[in-house]
Amino acid sequence: MLKPISRATLLKGLAGLAIAGGSAELLFQILGKSSNIPCRILGPSVALGHALRDKRIGSVPPDVPVTETAVTIIGGGIAGLSAAWWLKKQGFNDFTVLELEPDVGGNSRSGRNQVSAYPWGAHYVPLANDESVYVRMLFEELGIVNGADSKGVPIYNDLYLCHEPQERLLKDGSFQEGLIPRRGLQNSEREEMSRFFAQMDKFRRMIGSDGKPAFAIPLDLSSQDKDILRLDQISMAEWLKGNDFHAKPLLWYVNYCCRDDYGSSINNVSAWAGVHYFAGRRGRAANAELNSVVTWPEGNGFIVNKLKERLQSHVETNALVVKVAKNEGAVTSYMNTKTNSHRVIKSKCVIFAAPRFLAPHLIDDYRKHEAQEPVYAPWLVANLTLKRIPSERGIQLAWDNVSYLSNSLGYVVATHQNITTREGATVITYYYPLSQNDPAIERGQMLKSSAQEWRKLVTEDLEKMHPGITEEILSIDIWPWGHGMIRPSVGFLWGETRDKMKESHGNVFFAHSDMSGMSNFEEAQYHGVEAATRVLSKLKQV
Repeated sequence: MLKPISRATLLKGLAGLAIAGGSAELLFQILGKSSNIPCRILGPSVALGHALRDKRIGSVPPDVPVTETAVTIIGGGIAGLSAAWWLKKQGFNDFTVLELEPDVGGNSRSGRNQVSAYPWGAHYVPLANDESVYVRMLFEELGIVNGADSKGVPIYNDLYLCHEPQERLLKDGSFQEGLIPRRGLQNSEREEMSRFFAQMDKFRRMIGSDGKPAFAIPLDLSSQDKDILRLDQISMAEWLKGNDFHAKPLLWYVNYCCRDDYGSSINNVSAWAGVHYFAGRRGRAANAELNSVVTWPEGNGFIVNKLKERLQSHVETNALVVKVAKNEGAVTSYMNTKTNSHRVIKSKCVIFAAPRFLAPHLIDDYRKHEAQEPVYAPWLVANLTLKRIPSERGIQLAWDNVSYLSNSLGYVVATHQNITTREGATVITYYYPLSQNDPAIERGQMLKSSAQEWRKLVTEDLEKMHPGITEEILSIDIWPWGHGMIRPSVGFLWGETRDKMKESHGNVFFAHSDMSGMSNFEEAQYHGVEAATRVLSKLKQV
C-alpha cells in the first residue's frame, strides 16, 4: 500500500496540473471532509481462510450426516460454475457445488445498491476468438451473441457491447481519447509506438511451426514452437529493452497493461504473457471492431448470475470444506459457516475449482510438487456511489477512465451501459493493484489497513483526476483481494509447474484459472469445462 501523500507532495502535483494555489487550499478543505464519508471494508472470508491454513478449524465430529452425489465441485468461481454448467449441458445432474462465501462468483462477484449494480472484480470479456469454443457456446446460450452474418461472423448483442466512449486517459492536464498516450509525444516516441504495435500485430498473425496460432485464448491452445515459448524465459521489461523500446510513454502503457491484466509490473511478468496481452485477442464480431469488449453494470457478475439461475438447485453456499479424503472415490467434509454444523459428501469424483494454494490444506496426501511456486497478486477494488458524474477536463466521461500519473488503474463507470440518460447518481469501480512491493509484503499491509486509510488513499487519488469529487461521494465500499490473481511470472507459463498442476490426484480433478497462470474468464471457463469432461469420461469407466 502507498504511504500517505504529504501536503507538500500533493501541492507539487497540483501545480503540475496547473491548479492555482487558492484552489489547492480549497482542495485540502474538501479532503478534510472525506472523513465523513461512510466507508466499509467488505471482501472474502479472510479469517476463515487463515483459520483453515493454520489448522485452527476443528476436526469433523463423528456421526455427521452423510449424503452421496456422483461429483462434488469445490469452489463456485467461474471455473467451478463452468464445470457445473458443462455437466448439466451434457445431461448430467448428479453433482453439488460447495462455495465458502455467501454467494458464488469468485473474482467475478458483483454487488448492487439503490443506484446501480457494480462489479467486485472482473468487469468485461473480450470478443471471443475462433478457438474460444466454450466461450462462444456460452455467449450464444446467454444471448450475448445472436447468430452470425452470411460469412459466419458472430453478431453480438448491441446492449452488451461496450458503449462509446470506451476509454480515456488523463495526461498533461486533460483527458484524451483512448489509453495509449498520444498528446505531447516527440517524433521519436511516435515512431517507437508505431514500431511496437506493428510488432504486436505481427505476433497476432503469427503461426508456429506446428500450425497453431502463436498466442491463443485459452493459452493451452497456443503454438508449442520453442522459438515462441522462449519468450517465457525473460521478463517483458527485458524484451522491451532488448528490442530497443525505451520511450517513457510506451513503457508506461505496456506497464499499465501488465498491471491491469496480471497485477504486476513489466519487471515481473513473462515476456510471453506481456506479448499475449496484445497478440492473443483475435475475436471477431460482425457489428464491432477488433478490440471491442462486452460488459454490464455488474461486470462479469452478469454471467455469474445467469449461470447461478441455471445451477441454483446444485449450489450450497457458506460451505467451508475442511478435508477431502480419497476413499473408494472421494469423501468431502465441510462445515456450514452460518450454523457451524458439519456434513460429509461421498462422491465418485471431486472437481477442485478453488485456488491451488488451498489444495495442501484440504486434500489428503497432496504434496506441493511445483517446481516454481505460484505467485498471487493482491488487489484493492472500491465501489464509490456518487451524487453525480465527475467534472470533465477534455473529452467526456468514458467507461474506463485512467490517469497517466496515478499508481491506480483508474475506474470504470457502472452506469455507462445504461441506455437512459447518464445524468444524476452513479457508481464508479476503482481498481488498485498492489504491485509496488513483494506480494507477501503488500498482503500483510493490506490486512493491517483500516477503512479510514483506504478511504484517504482512494479519495486523494481521485481528487487529482477530478478536483472536488470528494464532495460528490455518498459512500465507499472497499474490497481487498489478498490473492486477487495469479501472476504469469518469468518461466511459469511454459515450465514444469503448470504441467504438474494439470495432473489429477486420484479421483480429484483440478479446475481453476491459476492452472493457466492468467486470471481471466476464458482461462477459468476452459479449465472448468475440461475438468468436467475428464470426470464424465472417468465415470463412464466406473
